[in-house]
Amino acid sequence: MARLPNTLRTPTPRHRSRAGLAAGGAALAAMLFLAGCAGGTSSADNSRSAVAKTPVPGPERAMATARLVTPQSAPAGNAVLTDTAAGVEVAIQVQGLAPGQHGFHIHANGACAPGPDAATGQTVAFGAAGGHFDPGMSKKHGRPGQSAHEAHAGELPNIPVGDDGRGSVRYVNSNITLTPGKASVVGRALVVHEKEDDYTTNPAGNSGGRLLCGVIEPALASTVVGDKAAVPSLLVR
Repeated sequence: MARLPNTLRTPTPRHRSRAGLAAGGAALAAMLFLAGCAGGTSSADNSRSAVAKTPVPGPERAMATARLVTPQSAPAGNAVLTDTAAGVEVAIQVQGLAPGQHGFHIHANGACAPGPDAATGQTVAFGAAGGHFDPGMSKKHGRPGQSAHEAHAGELPNIPVGDDGRGSVRYVNSNITLTPGKASVVGRALVVHEKEDDYTTNPAGNSGGRLLCGVIEPALASTVVGDKAAVPSLLVR
């Protein structure tokens, strides 16, 4: 009988074993490749994910401070001004004053030196600070909380001072800013008066002489702790 050609020979068990191993290896490699495509991430992907999850710090809030002094340049208090969504928060602390209510306001000029009084023309302590800050040109003394067209934008509430001569108050003024512009109070002055502000009488609420003054200067939030600048507090708690 004639022999069959080699191409038609029936595979031997040894041949079948080698073919099966080759096919199985190829199938396994294909499965691993597909699994990697479906669920794996590259090192570049991981790197991008880590970057995307890294928090980005926001900008610091605008802040400013004022160191208050007497006409003799003795330290007598401080103030911290902080930009908020509702306006500028003014937090002030004073010492060495007579018990009772004391008016305080933001004045137009950043100068704590003698100068003419706006009402009498006579030279008075801290007269160089000028009149109340009035960017709305209301030319009216009024109550804190009124608009800049109804009253001076620099109006602030009275400071209650106790028997120990110390007092403090915190107030948000929506008519002023700490950023450049017409309503900015940076570079202007805070002045504390001798008597209570009646919130009515022009030009300063009949609040008497000027006892304390401080120029409002910009500050970084990182240099301010609580209501006090990072410099030693003037007030003993």
